[in-house]
Amino acid sequence: MYKLKNYLLSMQSHWMINQPTYKAVQETLPLIAEYRTNNGLVDMPKTPVHKVVKKIYPEIYRVPLFRRHFCNLLVKEIELMKREISFEGNADEDKLRQIPEIVLKEQCPELYRNMWFVVKTVLNPIFNALWQRNCADPTTIQIANYNLVDKKQGAWHHDDSSDISVVVPLNTGSYEGGGTAFHNYGKINPLPVGHALMFPSFINLHKGLPVESGDRYLLVFWLCDKQRTIELYESLT
Repeated sequence: MYKLKNYLLSMQSHWMINQPTYKAVQETLPLIAEYRTNNGLVDMPKTPVHKVVKKIYPEIYRVPLFRRHFCNLLVKEIELMKREISFEGNADEDKLRQIPEIVLKEQCPELYRNMWFVVKTVLNPIFNALWQRNCADPTTIQIANYNLVDKKQGAWHHDDSSDISVVVPLNTGSYEGGGTAFHNYGKINPLPVGHALMFPSFINLHKGLPVESGDRYLLVFWLCDKQRTIELYESLT
């Protein structure tokens, strides 16, 4: 288990969030509350969140999520992590789809708790604005690493254990190549540092495009609505 060396990365606050995005989320919260009180009988209006989120393809969005300073600090921390823990593929996945990763809940719980705070207070309101959907329970939060030695690209896959996936590049410009391909739409070049790529997981077949040099670090969120899953399961048993 890794203990963070930079205390800023363990602080549960919004210092690391892109400020226009955070402001838009705060201004959107009353509109989400009003929508919920009407039990879905009225439409969700366009919100301030819609002004900071950009649609790339149908149901595939990008948003400036983290400040560059936070991402730079996290990349420095990753280099320290690598001295104590290893990037490893998920043994539950087939070899073609295994990507070297550090799973934060098991390997760096301090950072996991902080990122879950971001999910609940920033990402979940964005999901409510876009899809009117709660998705605040992490299936996993991990740091992934594409490189020429361990894994230079991904294979076509769905993120089967999540409802919504969020992928945040941490060091765009420090490597060559990379990006993401969506089977039904096309390719997306690497987003700027800290900008999140968001999409419903189960309907979007996708893969990581090959890096040509360097280490491509990504902060990856697989998210679901755990209570909804429990209720669905109980209704079938």
